[in-house]
Amino acid sequence: MEDLKSRYGDDVKFLGVYVREAHPTGGWRMESNDKAGVVVDQPTTDAERGKAAEQCCTALKMTIPMVVDGVDDRVGHLYSGMPDRLYVIGRDGTVVYKSGRGPFGFIPGEMEQALVMHLLDKSADKREGRLPALDDAAAWKRLPTAEKGAGQPLPAWARATADALPRTTAAMLELDYRHRALSPLDARLRAKVRWTAAHANRCAYAEAVALADLERAGAFAAERAALVDGDPDAPEAEKAALTFARKVTLAANTVSDEEVKRLRELYGDEKLVALVQLLAYANFQDRLLLSLGVKSEPGGPPPPLDVRFAKDAPAPPVPPRKAPEGAPGHAVEKTIGDPEWKTFDFDALQRQMDGQRQRSPRIDVPSWDDVQKRLPEGYPRPKQPLGIRWSLVCLGYQPELAAGWGACTRAFGEEAKQDRVFEESLFWVVTRSLQCFY
Repeated sequence: MEDLKSRYGDDVKFLGVYVREAHPTGGWRMESNDKAGVVVDQPTTDAERGKAAEQCCTALKMTIPMVVDGVDDRVGHLYSGMPDRLYVIGRDGTVVYKSGRGPFGFIPGEMEQALVMHLLDKSADKREGRLPALDDAAAWKRLPTAEKGAGQPLPAWARATADALPRTTAAMLELDYRHRALSPLDARLRAKVRWTAAHANRCAYAEAVALADLERAGAFAAERAALVDGDPDAPEAEKAALTFARKVTLAANTVSDEEVKRLRELYGDEKLVALVQLLAYANFQDRLLLSLGVKSEPGGPPPPLDVRFAKDAPAPPVPPRKAPEGAPGHAVEKTIGDPEWKTFDFDALQRQMDGQRQRSPRIDVPSWDDVQKRLPEGYPRPKQPLGIRWSLVCLGYQPELAAGWGACTRAFGEEAKQDRVFEESLFWVVTRSLQCFY
């Protein structure tokens, strides 16, 4: 916590609250405390607790101000702070972040992430977003040559990314149109699915876009309002899809074989894959919108942009990439501990991987020969047969949607020029957080 104070102390007030002793000598006494010389009786008066707090501050050499909860434990009960807990509270009193209870829920790095995002939110309040957005004319000049749809009003997110990643932005605009206008899913259903993911992610921008698409699809106000509480009279297929959408967004690793089996029965394999790809795109886009702090357009969300960019046009130049400098004033950790993973050895992990490989897939995986017959015109042909199963599934059942996503990742890889170690480390953090075995 002292490191956090040194980094953010100019913008944030740090405060410790001394609460009831979790491991007093007359209670749940810890051998580790004894070895460290921490021997404290449970205080029975405010004065005794104050003295114990002073001993704590001295022993830990704390520079963070400490206040003391009374022996009635009022603060401890209100904040459920036993044995310890981390909070980030905004200037307006809003609880921005609340950790799990310690010791396992006491994760300063997680709190730091919430703190940084909150500070960025506040610094972006007076701007259109966290990145300076170009106007439409300037953004179109940065994008590749458009064969169709040039000059239309661009969504705010595209104006924010066009300068740094022009080809990636162009590919994302094409993919956005495919999901919002060309998906095999019913127009109302795909808008409701998109809203469900945005609502779960607390992404107001995407919620507004989805509601606008739903209105364009002919939904009445009552149908749009029913999204919040759910429509008990909705068809089973819609209920199943929206329940699945929320679960995939919040805890995809908990989706069951039975749920996917029922969706296959209700929608068939091609529409099921389109549903999953829409949710993958929705969660990717929501994270982009939330991270960049993109705000809704003054006139409301624009319709999906029907645009096509020339594939053989010269690639627009991108700004030079500069590696960030190390933050001054504190040492960089050489190793990062992960207690959960340290409980596994290599052989145990391999046994779990073997068990996963032996599971039957929830959907039939097309062969490479079958996939090749459906590849869109102009799709890059690999020299070797494609063996990645999720690629075979996506290209085999929804080649246009999969090709659009592949164009985004290829353009980003060529434009971003990220350090591979950094890139793979980010990928690890994401997949680890989502508990994605792959």
